[in-house]
Amino acid sequence: MQSPRFQIQPCLTGLLCIMGSLFTAAGCGPALSTSDQREEFDQAGPVRDPNARGISGIKSNPGPYRVVPGDILEFQMPAVLRVVSSDLPEWLRPIYGRKDVEPYLVRVGPKGAIVLPIVGEVSAADRTLAEIEAAVIDLYYPKYVTNPPMVVCEVTKYQRENERVFAVVGLVNKSGVFPYPPDVQYNLMEALAFAGGLDMVADPRYVKIYRQDAGGQSVFATFGVGSKALADAYGVPIKPGDLVYVDHTLRTRLNRFLADVIHVTIGVGGGYTYN
Repeated sequence: MQSPRFQIQPCLTGLLCIMGSLFTAAGCGPALSTSDQREEFDQAGPVRDPNARGISGIKSNPGPYRVVPGDILEFQMPAVLRVVSSDLPEWLRPIYGRKDVEPYLVRVGPKGAIVLPIVGEVSAADRTLAEIEAAVIDLYYPKYVTNPPMVVCEVTKYQRENERVFAVVGLVNKSGVFPYPPDVQYNLMEALAFAGGLDMVADPRYVKIYRQDAGGQSVFATFGVGSKALADAYGVPIKPGDLVYVDHTLRTRLNRFLADVIHVTIGVGGGYTYN
C-alpha cells in the first residue's frame, strides 16, 4: 500500500501545473494612468475647504500650517527681551554662562492668544509661523529695543496632528491611518513603508491613490510598484488626505491560493493539515 504522501503528491503537482498555466492571463493587471490622468490627479488635493474631509474621512489642512488653540510654540529670541528691569543696559554686556538667545515655550490659549514677556498678549491662532514672527518683532521694535530682534517660532506640539493624515490599506502588512506633519513631504514608497511594506505573499504590482479635487470629487491614479517600477514610486508625492489602496488582482489572488496549497503538510497519521 502506498503512503498518503505519494497519494497526494500527484494531485498537488497537477494542481500546480494548472495554476502555473494561468499566470500568463494573471499577468494582466490594471492599466497605469496616462499622462493626462496623472496631470489631473497631481493638481487635485489637498481639499481647500478647511471643513471638508479627505478620502480617509479625516480633515486635511492644506498650505502653510496655521496655528490653532492648544498648540505649543517655542520662540528662539534674544534673552534681553525676557527682562523687565531698570538695569536693562546691564544685560547687553557679555556675561560668562549667559546665552544671548534663549528658548521660550508658550501654549496658544483657548481664545487664540499667547503671552510674551513685556509685550503681553499676542494673537496667534490662524496665523502662519512667519506671520507670528513678524508680529512679535513689531511689538518689541522699536518700542523696547533699538534694533529689530531675531525671532524664530516653531511648533513643538501640534494640537491637531491627527487632522493631517494619509491612509494605506489593502495588500500591506499594517493597514492604518498615519499622521502627516506640516513640515514634511512623503512619497509613495515612504507611505508604503509606514504600512510595513507590501504583502510579499500576494506580491502586488499595482497601487491606486485616491484624493479629492477642488470640487470635492474623488479622483485616482494607478501606479506600478513592481521591481521595475520601484524607482518611479519614489517620485510619486503623497498629499494629506490621500488614500493609498493596494488592491487584489487575479495575479495576487493566485499567489495567495498557491501559498495556501504549498503550506499543506502531511500529518504523522497519514492525514494532512493546513499551517
